[in-house]
Amino acid sequence: MRKSLYGLFVMSFGVAVAAQAQNQTPHRQYKKPLAQVVSGQGYGLAGCGLGSIVFGPQPGLIQVVAATVNGTSYSQSLGITSGTSNCDIPRMGAQAAAFIHVNKEVVMKDAARGGGETINALADILDCSDASVLGANMQKNYSNYFDSKNNSYEISRRLLKAIKTNSALKAVCKPV
Repeated sequence: MRKSLYGLFVMSFGVAVAAQAQNQTPHRQYKKPLAQVVSGQGYGLAGCGLGSIVFGPQPGLIQVVAATVNGTSYSQSLGITSGTSNCDIPRMGAQAAAFIHVNKEVVMKDAARGGGETINALADILDCSDASVLGANMQKNYSNYFDSKNNSYEISRRLLKAIKTNSALKAVCKPV
């Protein structure tokens, strides 16, 4: 009797372990480091400039070549000044993109509500005096900002564009 109970226990334990192995939950998906996300804006770690147009976001040593092209052609300096050569996002936009990248889930929730701590912080980064106007705009245009294809840099670009074109945002945010 003991042997049959022991055998039954071992067999049921084995079945349970096998079933659990088949139904394992997938490993937690971590966010990519910001350096990897930068490539989503059309250039790699070398930054914007002629090198970014020629080589794009390819990872690896090619970024050293891209940085050399940027430096020797002065295209990065000129591109940042003129907003060309993939240099279309100002410093505050890059800071906003970094903030959105790190806090994206909370930013999305606060934007859906039209306000919150992350919207207040984003308003500070974007130099907006009234976070409620920014929050209302993000709530109204939620699907435009948080399209599944948009990375944090694209969201930041769209926010900056809204600040330039939306009269309510233009009134409370300093021009970028």
